[in-house]
Amino acid sequence: MITKRQLLGSLVGVALAAAAGGAAAQSFPSGPVKIIVPRAPGGGSDNITRMIGPALEKKLGVPVVIENRPDATAVLGADLVAKAKPDGYTVYLSDNSFYQNPAILDSLPYDTIKDFTAVTMLAQGPVILIVHPSIQAKTLPELIALAKKSKLTFASGGIGSSTHLVGVMLNLKAGTSITHVPFKSSGPALNALLGGHVSMQFGGISSARPFVEQGKVRAIALTGDRRDPSMPDVPTFQEGGLQGADVTSVWGIHAPAGTPLAVRRVLRDAVVAVMREPEMTKTLAERGYDIIGNTPEEHQKQTEALVTQWIEVGKKVNLKE
Repeated sequence: MITKRQLLGSLVGVALAAAAGGAAAQSFPSGPVKIIVPRAPGGGSDNITRMIGPALEKKLGVPVVIENRPDATAVLGADLVAKAKPDGYTVYLSDNSFYQNPAILDSLPYDTIKDFTAVTMLAQGPVILIVHPSIQAKTLPELIALAKKSKLTFASGGIGSSTHLVGVMLNLKAGTSITHVPFKSSGPALNALLGGHVSMQFGGISSARPFVEQGKVRAIALTGDRRDPSMPDVPTFQEGGLQGADVTSVWGIHAPAGTPLAVRRVLRDAVVAVMREPEMTKTLAERGYDIIGNTPEEHQKQTEALVTQWIEVGKKVNLKE
């Protein structure tokens, strides 16, 4: 049975915590904010961070440092943030791997739910399938037919990324055996495609579009239930007759567990204000980013739901190839 003294102590504790959080928010930020990006330069995760970085710096009034910590599974950067001081000055640019790694990797040096707390989901966007010009296929059905009689390879931005999982689902749904070649981000994966070292790549519109327009690669299809306004001539996988291969790219921001909600709200509000500026909104849309900008509370629930969802998918489908 809880005594009056215990109840009073609990209430005082809550009040003190709230006061501390409010005080932290009033003084935050007073120094540089570091965003850890788990991918190499040139991919969707790095692109969106660098697009909003300068404006975010002006909005917060402090330097915003973007630090790339790439590895094939996006674990290194996440681990650094999980172990950082929970004060809002070190945050993580979360992409699909963050939400999906618990279903793909046998072990992680952190707990995705317990060791992080959400700031916001920045945006989401489709994954585009592009091929080297030497590939004799212009449509998805033609590519699937070619893959069933030839040895083809696909590059991705890393194990557990949306660009990897679309390839897994394509193989599963189309009955193909296209070999996966993972890179540390979509940028190096695109370079491999441009050099003819792989047959195709799953990537983001932001990095693929210029090379499609230049004719250096050919766009075959993209995920989602509608064509993207920035590339209206590219059909969806569903239009190409393939159901169930859709995986959406997502980008969020997470902080170390224990970071005060008031501080996370300051970060979230600044980021959303920057993304909602008309010119920035237009630029993001042109590069395939659909702005979300939800609250820390909403994205925390979303994070837990996404992790659970992919664990359940992993029980049914081999996501490790």
